[in-house]
Amino acid sequence: MATVETALARAKAHVRKGDVAQAKTLCRDVLARYPRNARARTLLARLPEAAPSQELLEKLVAAHKAGHSMLVAEQVARLLPIYPDSYVLWQIHGGVLLELGAFAQAEESLARAAALRPDLAEARVNHSVSLRATGRGVEAEAQVRAALDLDPDHAGAMMELASVLADRGDLPAAANLCQAVIAETPEVASAHNILGVAAYEEGRFAEAQASYEQAVDIAPGFAEAHRNLAAIKPWTAEDAQLDQLRTLYDDPAVSPMDRARICFGLFDAFDRLGQPDEAWPYLKEGNALRKALMAYDISQDIALFATLAEMDVAPLTRVDPAPVKPIFILGMPRSGTTLTEQIVSAHGQVTGAGELPLLADLARDFLEGAPVTEDRLLAVRRGYLAGLAAHAEGARHVTDKMPHNFCFLPLICAAFPEARIVHVVRDAPSVCWSNLKQYFTASSLGYCYDLDDVVAYHGLYRDWTARCEAAWPGRVRRLDYAALTADPEAETRALIADLGLDWDTACLSPQDNTRGVHTASAGQVRQPVYPAQTEAWVTYAPWVGTAFAGLRVDS
Repeated sequence: MATVETALARAKAHVRKGDVAQAKTLCRDVLARYPRNARARTLLARLPEAAPSQELLEKLVAAHKAGHSMLVAEQVARLLPIYPDSYVLWQIHGGVLLELGAFAQAEESLARAAALRPDLAEARVNHSVSLRATGRGVEAEAQVRAALDLDPDHAGAMMELASVLADRGDLPAAANLCQAVIAETPEVASAHNILGVAAYEEGRFAEAQASYEQAVDIAPGFAEAHRNLAAIKPWTAEDAQLDQLRTLYDDPAVSPMDRARICFGLFDAFDRLGQPDEAWPYLKEGNALRKALMAYDISQDIALFATLAEMDVAPLTRVDPAPVKPIFILGMPRSGTTLTEQIVSAHGQVTGAGELPLLADLARDFLEGAPVTEDRLLAVRRGYLAGLAAHAEGARHVTDKMPHNFCFLPLICAAFPEARIVHVVRDAPSVCWSNLKQYFTASSLGYCYDLDDVVAYHGLYRDWTARCEAAWPGRVRRLDYAALTADPEAETRALIADLGLDWDTACLSPQDNTRGVHTASAGQVRQPVYPAQTEAWVTYAPWVGTAFAGLRVDS
């Protein structure tokens, strides 16, 4: 590999010969290795760029602002083969695709932009945003930290890093970054929004509401902050935010992603105002937008469960001693897994690790057809236990409440003989309704955004878990959410005993458990346990009753 001096000398020679493209390639090679190299950055910035006219770029920007995102994406796609080295065009293309929810294509475009201008912090930040949207948080963090290496005071990079940290659950660190940004620039709406999320997940509800209100005051079109605020505040018919939400809903320039957020905000408002006739159409539209943005089809999950059913899993014949003992808490989302983890992790010998992607990451090869051999299963065991131990904080027992770990029940039973498994069950209509009306920030719950899909998925889940529990008798401990909330002390005492733990009275006060909660139930678990609402969906029976009639009630 050529030295920096040699590469830059060759780049200048190419410039003198008129070969600008090769000169740019050499400069980018240097910057890929040394992003802050001043000579390479200066030379690259001076090189002419083959690009559309300024007039055309301005027209594209104007069309985008007018809400014609799809048209802009199509026009830019036609221009890129003509101007393949236009950093600005790749940026516009990626940004518009992000708004349209085409995250994978957006990432490709913004990666190209970052490769063209590795010296620009802005390029790295935008690439990080797209990587986050595709669920590639580790790569996103690498990009945004590279941006901060280029420009340590770049407010956009600091906010993007805060978003990366928030996405992975490190809200205290995210909040610290937001406070630093606000100290320099108080009018950064996204910083106030993240502070609101951090406060809400720690049970500081008044502070969360104040932060969200500050965010929408600064940026009245900030759909995500509007949705967050709408979900937690008390509503009155005269609330000024209702008019703001309606105005945004009527704005044709609002992107599909933001329109979905506004629809969920309007549903929350009218639902709490006791106006289901007004609320339902917004929920239906918001769900349809989310499903379309995710390109979800129930056939994807039908295929997943078929693959799971074909796995041939036998228990390990040898196991290494476990550094910590896992407690898996699983079940349908919104079934009570968060409350269960709050109860169990209030115990002095237990640490709550939250929703860990560890097992799904380690099991990916099996979903792609790799056989479940003894060696592979042993590798899953060792990798999972090492990852879990990193969350132990000195405790002997650690909970993992990733709800969809029920997909991997055979692997759990085979690889972790010492693990305790708690399957939280809730009546089918209530859990389906709770999922249907919830805006999840995760992009992996596509079945929740369609009435027929959530009913069908519940059937897949019900049949699969019943099959697994029959195949591995005695390994899975069912916990009925309604029974737990009706008689918390009796059910909690029985649960703690079945987990092999001594009694700890702290388990009766899960609302006092100060650990951070990063799920949709964060608000509920900060309150004393109250009886489950099993009829909340009945208000919407004219719209959901027929579909729910097909749900079996034996789960």
